[in-house]
Amino acid sequence: MALSVPVVVFLLSVSEVISQCPPSSGIYLRHNGNCYTNGSYFPDNIIRPTPLECGLPGATLNGGQWVGPDGIVPCDGGNIQNVQCTTGSGAMLSVHINPDNGFLQPPGDGWYKCCLPTDCSDPNTNIMFANIFSKRIL
Repeated sequence: MALSVPVVVFLLSVSEVISQCPPSSGIYLRHNGNCYTNGSYFPDNIIRPTPLECGLPGATLNGGQWVGPDGIVPCDGGNIQNVQCTTGSGAMLSVHINPDNGFLQPPGDGWYKCCLPTDCSDPNTNIMFANIFSKRIL
């Protein structure tokens, strides 16, 4: 008689926190004063009150953008689903969940890329990836 044992695998995503965003590192992700590596994971509940910033020291914004599962995230007034983008000084873009719209909706759940200082169609732009996921409890 063969013995079968069910196996359960838990995937734990850990985002590496960097103590500071050194100017020499180029493009970076920052949230709540901490810097994160390319490909870090962020639950929507933490970027609802405090935006996730993407910056490029020493550059000037020239059409940079956030692109998510639903396409380009419009900045400064527009929205796609309930994800919004705002421009900062120099070459900095922030992305956040509109608190009035609640949680991130499933079509917006997934990988986002930040392109600076130009948009993502420019082959010479700098790119950082972040996974933004819904932490909604049903």
